[in-house]
Amino acid sequence: LFAPVIKGSAREESTMLLAAGIAFFLDAVILLVFGEKQRGVPKIVDGVFNYDFRLIMPYDRILICVLAILSIVAFIGLMQYTKTGRALRALAQDRTAAQLMGVNVDRYSMIGFALGAMLAGLVGGLLVTITGVNLGMGGPTSIKAFMMVMIGGAGVISGAIWGGIILGFMEAIGLALLYQYGDITYLLIFVSLMIFLAIRPQGLMGKPWG
Repeated sequence: LFAPVIKGSAREESTMLLAAGIAFFLDAVILLVFGEKQRGVPKIVDGVFNYDFRLIMPYDRILICVLAILSIVAFIGLMQYTKTGRALRALAQDRTAAQLMGVNVDRYSMIGFALGAMLAGLVGGLLVTITGVNLGMGGPTSIKAFMMVMIGGAGVISGAIWGGIILGFMEAIGLALLYQYGDITYLLIFVSLMIFLAIRPQGLMGKPWG
């Protein structure tokens, strides 16, 4: 599905729209096959870490945090110190220039797509141990991921990491301080993001030219 769109379209947004369309299609298929009932998933590790009644955190959250950090370190190592990573970075910066320098654009586009799908699958597998499995659960997560990239700067790995940290703190602090007002925290986050992007559309670490 993606190969003919990539070859026939000059706009990268076409593949994004195709991905969104496939996601909606898969949601509909899952709804027809499994129904809309939420399903629980057993925890990876049972028990709660309790430090002097001040720091209380389930062990499964700690394990997920450690796995997330290891995944980030492995991904950065792949992108910085391997031939595949250099090719993917060149492809992201300038597809035509990378092709002129001998990079197999089709091959590395497929590798990048597979790598992104693998990371998304890993994140989803860890996430369902906390939230359970329900229809459309990927929607809010995808929106947050998009916001992280916009905050940090599109195409900048470290920017996405900092964007995730900033968004996480904003969400945690907002929910703690404004819990009595329902979901107003997310409204304030969206408003803050719009103001931020109006001032700095390239994000924290992105370049003004892309």
